[in-house]
Amino acid sequence: MNISSAIVYAKPGQEQALRAHLAQVQGVEIHASTDDGKLIVTIESENDRSAVDAYEAIERMNGVLSIAMIFQQTESNPDQELMKCK
Repeated sequence: MNISSAIVYAKPGQEQALRAHLAQVQGVEIHASTDDGKLIVTIESENDRSAVDAYEAIERMNGVLSIAMIFQQTESNPDQELMKCK
């Protein structure tokens, strides 16, 4: 599993349309936004390749000025994270 966060910079006046497009992308969740069109999102995907695919799909969306990854973590076995530590 790959979990990452990013800032998506919307083109002026296109934030609402971009929000609608992002909401349709599997694994993408919008957590916050600023008045100047920055959207803070998380992207959850099955593996690194699908995470890259999600970033590239977002980058190509109408209304996106740019996207910047802030954090990334890969878990090779996410089920182990649910086990209690000794």
